[in-house]
Amino acid sequence: MSDVADYPFPLPHPTYRISANVEPAGVEQRTEAGSWGTRILHDGPDRPAVAAERATVLNREPARFVAAPHARASCWDACLYLLTRLAAEQPGTCALTRTPGGWRFRDTVTGTDREFVFGDDRTLPEHPLRWASRFVAEDVVVLGARDDALWLDAGAVAFASVWSIGFDAGMSFRELHGPVPGNRPGGVFERAERFLLRLHPGEAYRRLNWGLQPDDRRDLSLDAAPQWQPARARLDLTDPGRQIHLRTEVQHLVRLPLTGAVLFLIGIRLLPLDGVAQVPAWRDRLASVLETLPPEVAEYKELEPLATVAATWLRSGI
Repeated sequence: MSDVADYPFPLPHPTYRISANVEPAGVEQRTEAGSWGTRILHDGPDRPAVAAERATVLNREPARFVAAPHARASCWDACLYLLTRLAAEQPGTCALTRTPGGWRFRDTVTGTDREFVFGDDRTLPEHPLRWASRFVAEDVVVLGARDDALWLDAGAVAFASVWSIGFDAGMSFRELHGPVPGNRPGGVFERAERFLLRLHPGEAYRRLNWGLQPDDRRDLSLDAAPQWQPARARLDLTDPGRQIHLRTEVQHLVRLPLTGAVLFLIGIRLLPLDGVAQVPAWRDRLASVLETLPPEVAEYKELEPLATVAATWLRSGI
């Protein structure tokens, strides 16, 4: 059970409908297998490997990092926030201290020891947001707040779930959620944007999103579609319990303290159906959700025919 003890199982009910489902961040969430959620940044042993994988993707495909020139201040704000959280939540490996001229960040896991001056690009080896993304397991997006709306101004995103940061850059919050069922005037996402714009500096909330996939790939971006779509189309499964994975996105939304921009963090957690089945309540609930999904939700999440295969496998173990 150790591999599921801190898994953020995303389905609290036997049915599912798309909703904002936000709650305060940093609060422990108990589950049938254990608990999760006391920290904003993932602190598992896979943090350096995930961060290194993101760096590899961004180096290979520079378009996966975007940053509008007008977002420089908010990117520095996000950078300092992330380093501060790492030092507060993972003090065994990370430290951020003041120096006479600025700051010093150390991360023993990645072998980083860097002094920099906040706001001075010359004191870092690369853009501040991309540099900070090298130390966290989460993809990082900065939403600028202007004209009573949020806009995708910057991001370092290697593990998108069927979207592309390069394509979405510059879009408004409402445009970003255009394809989502129920995204209508006055609907859930318009209310979510109003909620985010009312957050006080430093406030942080979280939500969970989920899907299924026939493998354990983190990178399901549109950029990498030629690599992952053929396997999903063929659905050549010989061992669904090990091959099909529940994909949970732990999303954090933080009102940055200096600029008022919103930092959007997306952490990917994967669990094979074998792992789900270790917890009877999860096995039953996921099967029920998959069997009762509204057609428009199943289509949006691209779950068929994977959902049918998964539900059949889960029920076969009862």
